[in-house]
Amino acid sequence: MKKELNYLLGCILLLLSIPAQAQKEKVLGFWAVENVMVGEENMTPVAKWFKINQDGTYQAGNGWLQNGEGHWDFDAETNKYAAQDNLDVADDFGAFDVSFTGEKMIFEREEEGMHVKVMLVPIEKLPMSPADYLEGIWDLVEITENEQSILNEFDGEGKHKLFIRWDRIYINFSPEGKRLSGYWHINGHRPEITLLPHQGDQGPESWKIEVDEKKLVMTGISDSNRGIQRKYQRLKSF
Repeated sequence: MKKELNYLLGCILLLLSIPAQAQKEKVLGFWAVENVMVGEENMTPVAKWFKINQDGTYQAGNGWLQNGEGHWDFDAETNKYAAQDNLDVADDFGAFDVSFTGEKMIFEREEEGMHVKVMLVPIEKLPMSPADYLEGIWDLVEITENEQSILNEFDGEGKHKLFIRWDRIYINFSPEGKRLSGYWHINGHRPEITLLPHQGDQGPESWKIEVDEKKLVMTGISDSNRGIQRKYQRLKSF
């Protein structure tokens, strides 16, 4: 009788643990951030992803760049997910409440009095960010000012090219044949690039970008380049 009772209790405990384990299993996987709302403001990062592993570790990044790694924990009783980066400061905002809708996973919590909601979708490969597409050699094919072409005046001899390197250095081959260099910075939430020249007599300029495997379109958003749009095509060699 005692053995039967112990067996019955064991079965009950096993059955009770199955939903909790199943919920934990749903957290595992390769996820891309589809949307982040902080209060009423959309704060979705560009090409953000998380890889949540069975062994309690995770990796995170933007596009092809990994910029986070650490450990995670999931409380199946409360449906709360907490993570800590191995190199980052402690996360003082606490764990996220986890829920699911279809194949999507939702993280929610309060941060500084504002409700934060993160929507994640499953993926199979790393998402590409604008920064990943940007690297390479770009040849100017058109430039307009206030929607009027100024290509002949700006680059009549076709010398202008833009070389964007992986190490965040760019080289601007000017229409006069000069090699001008600087740093480039990509916005983490919008498709915008800022060029920071090494030359002291030139100021930084920001551009809205549209970029893919073959073309790059840069639209000026700084006071110094507003109204200017540049169109480039990718080159395989200089």
